[in-house]
Formats: sequence, structure tokens, C-alpha cells
Amino acid sequence: MKLIEKIKKAFLKGNTRSVRAKKNVVLTIVVKGLGVLIGFIYFPLSLDYLGAVKFGIFLTLLSIVDWFLNFDIGIGLGLRNKFGESVANNDDEKAKHYVSSAYFGLGAIVTVLTIVLLILNYILPWPNWLNIEAALVEEVRTLGAIIIVAFGIQFITRNIYEIFYALQKMAYVELFSLISKAAFLILILVIPFIVPDSLLLFGAAKSLTFALVPLTVGLYFFKRKFSAYRPYLKHVRLDYFKDLFSLGIKFFAIKIAMLVIHQTNNILIASFVSLEGVPQYEAAYKYLSIFMLLFVILNNQLWPSNIEAYAKGELDWMKKSMRTVVKIWMGTVLLALLMVLVSPFVYELWLGENLEIPVAISIAVAVSICLTTWVNMFNIVTNGTGKIKLQMYSWIFAAVINIPASLFFVKVLDLGVVGIVLGTIASLIPVAILSPIQVTKILARKERGIWAK
Repeated sequence: MKLIEKIKKAFLKGNTRSVRAKKNVVLTIVVKGLGVLIGFIYFPLSLDYLGAVKFGIFLTLLSIVDWFLNFDIGIGLGLRNKFGESVANNDDEKAKHYVSSAYFGLGAIVTVLTIVLLILNYILPWPNWLNIEAALVEEVRTLGAIIIVAFGIQFITRNIYEIFYALQKMAYVELFSLISKAAFLILILVIPFIVPDSLLLFGAAKSLTFALVPLTVGLYFFKRKFSAYRPYLKHVRLDYFKDLFSLGIKFFAIKIAMLVIHQTNNILIASFVSLEGVPQYEAAYKYLSIFMLLFVILNNQLWPSNIEAYAKGELDWMKKSMRTVVKIWMGTVLLALLMVLVSPFVYELWLGENLEIPVAISIAVAVSICLTTWVNMFNIVTNGTGKIKLQMYSWIFAAVINIPASLFFVKVLDLGVVGIVLGTIASLIPVAILSPIQVTKILARKERGIWAK
């Protein structure tokens, strides 16, 4: 009982913001943990149903479409900051205008982008670029069209999640994500009884499931708890959209740079190594990125918390929060080392003989993830303060050198899948050096020039 009381006391210790953050983090870890478990279940089921080549095609398609449909010019992340500030100042009228401007502005952009991508899907010989065999070309094109439309829907409707993040209720977002994964798992178990080995049916089930859940969530909450912020065309304001754009364009540049670094790996592996290498990388990444999920949780919770703390001048709280996150990061590095050591046994238990993953891939992926979480840890502060210009420049530089570095390791040094991951590691090093320097200056109130922008 004494132990329980001590844990409860530690959990409830601190101001309202800290206690709220702890509750959200714990709830999110539980829900996200269930989501990860479901993901681990349906990965081998998917691999077994489609085979390595078709599954590699599907993963590559998702990477390509996800890359293109991230062209929201940062409106979603801008909405998170601006909506959060408005609600914190009890200005529901302003918050309502931001929501409507974001939804309709982004809706116009995505509609045009979706149409363009659908046209390109049937005009360009992109299946040949991915070395897809002729017998699968038509099926892959049809699946490409379905994925594009589904991602377009998801792209607009997921703005409801930004509202939950701004209100520091990220556990809700993870619950909705869990529902999507659970629904897809059910479909995976049913599909083999309908038709064997169908890339089209499998891909349609995955993409449509993840599109319809945020649509349903938005329709439900805008009619009830968020009715005051329900998007209407009459509430759209050009000046509010410009406000979202001025901040959002920086987040957009950062997001695109991150996509070039992280989301092109599957495409590069498929194009310059082999389609069989895509599931190898994806499996290692899924396994080793478990601890990275903790930093995604911390980022989503502490980002709006830092917005509030910085606006109120509570830098001591930000420093204390940062010290705690650094300690957590050090623990995850040790966890990553342990996970690499036991990875051969985990892969054998998880995937059986369907897929062999060299330990070199696991080591490279682990280093890449540790560097990513190191950078994300400091981005919590820079994102919360809005001082992201240096972060933007450093991520753009990293994106520029990423693909050439990856090709160097693959073409010149002939390192295969490992070479692609080494390219990611090389590109992250400059960002990993600059990020902690800027945060140290901000928290010491010594930021000047580019460090303060």
C-alpha cells in the first residue's frame, strides 16, 4: 500500500499543467501500447497473405502517396498552435475562425492535389520505376487511385485531431488510432476467406479504414462537444488563413524535409536495392521504433504545454520538463541496445521463416531512431516557443544531403539496405548538433539572431 501511495503522490505532484501532462502521457502509453500490439499482429498476417513482393509494393505505395499528401503547407500544425492560444485566452470566436479557415483552406488544396495525383497515377509509367512486374501493373494502378482518394479524405478530416492536441487531450487521438487499427485487424482476418492473395482488396481495406475513422470522429464531435468550433464557410477569414500560413509554412518546410529523410527509405530501397528489402527495413523499423513512440507521445503532450508555459514566462517549468525528457532519452538508448541484442530471437518468434533480417539492418535502424528521438526531444521546446526558423533551415539541409548520401552508401560502397539507413543517419547529424544548442540558449534567455527566430 505504501508503494501505491508513493506512486500516486509522485503522479499528482506538481502544478495543474504537470499533472494533466502526466495523466495524458500514461493514458496515451496504455492506448498506444495496445495499438502497437495490434500492429505487430497484423504485420506478419499481412506478410503471410500477400508475400514479400506484394507487401513490399503496398508499403512503397503508402510511402509515395503519404509523401505527396503531406503538402498541407503546415496548416494542421499551425491550427494546433493558433487554436491552442485562442482557447487559452478564452477567445472562442477567434478559435472558430481558425478552425473554419483551416478546414476549408486545406480542403481546397487537397481537392486539387488529389485530382492531380489521380491524373498522374494513370499517365506516368511509375509502376515501371518501382520494378513492378507487368501482370500486376493494372491492379497496382487501381489500388493507387483508391489510396489517393482515401488519403485525401483522411488529410482533411484529421484536423479534428489537431484540436484534441491543442486542448492537451492526445489520449483521445490515440484511442481513435487504436479503433482504426482494430478495425483493420478484423478485416485482415476476414479477407483471406473472401479472396486469396488480393493486393487490391487488402490495400483498399487498409486505406479506407484509416480514412473513415477521422471523418466519423469529426462529424460526431462537431455536433456535440466541439459544436462551438464547427467549421462553416461563412466563418472563413482570409487574414486568419494567412496567420495560419505564416507559421504553418515553416512547419510545412520542416515536415517535407522530414518526409524526404524518413519516408523515402522504402522508395529508395525498392528502386536501388530490392522490393524484398522493403519488408526487411519496415519490420526492423516497426520493432525498434517502439521506444520512439514514447517521444511522439511526449512531443504531442509537451508541445501545447510549452506553448502555455512560454506565454506565461514559466521557463523554470520548461527547464525541469526538459531535464526529465533527457533522462528518459538516456533510458531509451539502453533499451535500444538491448532490443538489438535480442532482435534475432524476436524476429524468429514474430515472423518465423517468412523474413530474414540481418543484424546490421537492426543496428543501423536503432542508431537512426536514437538520433531522431534526440532531435525530437529538443523540438518540443522550439515548436512550443514558435522559434523554428533555425530548425527549418537545418532540416532542409539534412533533406538535401539525405538522398545523395544514401545513394553513395548503396552505389559506391554497395551496402544495400544498411546503406540507405546510413544515409539517414548522416543527414541527421547536423540537426542533432544545432537543436540542443538553440534550446539551451532559449531556456537561458540568451537567444539572439537566428537562434531567436
